[in-house]
Amino acid sequence: MVTTQRTKEICQIIRLKSTQVFLVAGTCLVTVMVTLLCISFMTRYEVENEVANVADVDYWRDKVAPSQKIWYDKGIDELNEALRPMDSTYPRSVRIFVVQGIDGRDLAAFRFPTKDSQGSSNFVWDHFPHLARLENSCSQQVPCQVASVSRTLWSGIPLDKVPESQEDCGRVFNATQAPISILRQAQLAGLRTGFVTTQRLTGSTGAALGNTNGNFECDERMPLSSIRSGCKDIAHQLMSGETVQALNVLIGGGRQMLSSLVPKTKYDPVDELLCESNDGRNLLKDWRTQKLRESKVKPIVFDLIQRTDELESLNASSFDYLMGVMANGDLSGNSKAPSLTLMVQKSLKVLNKYQQGYLLIVEQFIASNMNKREQLQLLNDTLANLHEAQDTLTLLLMTNAIYPKASLDVSEETEAISLLAGIFNEAESEIQKRLHQIPSESLLFAQGPKSSIFRGVRKETFLAHAVSHVLSRSRTRP
Repeated sequence: MVTTQRTKEICQIIRLKSTQVFLVAGTCLVTVMVTLLCISFMTRYEVENEVANVADVDYWRDKVAPSQKIWYDKGIDELNEALRPMDSTYPRSVRIFVVQGIDGRDLAAFRFPTKDSQGSSNFVWDHFPHLARLENSCSQQVPCQVASVSRTLWSGIPLDKVPESQEDCGRVFNATQAPISILRQAQLAGLRTGFVTTQRLTGSTGAALGNTNGNFECDERMPLSSIRSGCKDIAHQLMSGETVQALNVLIGGGRQMLSSLVPKTKYDPVDELLCESNDGRNLLKDWRTQKLRESKVKPIVFDLIQRTDELESLNASSFDYLMGVMANGDLSGNSKAPSLTLMVQKSLKVLNKYQQGYLLIVEQFIASNMNKREQLQLLNDTLANLHEAQDTLTLLLMTNAIYPKASLDVSEETEAISLLAGIFNEAESEIQKRLHQIPSESLLFAQGPKSSIFRGVRKETFLAHAVSHVLSRSRTRP
């Protein structure tokens, strides 16, 4: 009996150990299978998405000379960057920098140091991963109006379909059918918005973004018939329009278009080549009055500034609305105007007050008499000082801003054309012909979430369409 009992105990122990062994073996087998599956899925993902590490990027090492190999090895980092998978996320915010007066040839000329400078002067945007070219349809139209080009860029309507300005405002005009810019679209979607320019606020970009209709920046040069029919100049439309009223940030020049009485100083004189209001208006005071009315309904913090020291000392992160008119004409005419970097930094603080999505459009106008190398360096410094945000798409649009027109009007951007008469000493018709032969496609650099869609040769309307798309999807983010 003792032997039989002992045998039963031994059998039970062996059975328990066998069960444990099978459990351990089964666990190990499942672990190995899961590991193999993970490896296979990862390998397939890397192949399909072209993911690569520096050590994985290969080339014909045995086909190049030893003197070449060192440079091929150094180039692997750049190649690895190009092989990274495209980001599938959408940005929460978009920053667009527009440079008027620079094209590809200028960038090529100023990218490298001169004899008087040292070190590399490669630009920040040279490291942006994506680049597109925007076609210039001006070469297909005679004449080509500056205002129409801006409306094409910011409303997404083809150049030949942009509504013509009406001289007689008494005619029936359906405002609901009027196109609206991506700036207004962003406002209607609940985003915070801002526009900063080194030019006057009533320039072609400001007029297009503000959804204005007309060719006259202020009342001075408007035909009497237009005034009698009820037409309003661009300055009046801007300041009374819904877009500007809803802008959280608006900084630029053009005081002499917005007010009939402006301070005239040696460092900021009135620009006699630009429109100067003389109807007794004070649209700046009207803007402040409107904000005071709004503050009685809903508490808001706002300010109107007109000097650089005011902008420097401003605690911008506490403001809901900020308007800055920093020069009588363009900012280039005011020797004490704020820097582009300062205006951008303060604007971003206002827009980031509630940590929600925003659209900021920044325009830098580089006239032909400016030092282009210095202006590009200012832009480079501004971009280099930007806070890197993982959820922000940054776009840089560069165009040479040469748009031929049939007649010269000093109230618009015509200096590039007016200078050609002295250079070529030819009739205007011949100058127009030469201008049509000048390549002027715009360059669009992109960095950040969804920057991969900005590549290839695109139409001018693509910018508005693409920005509208990425911002509409960003509103679905948590």
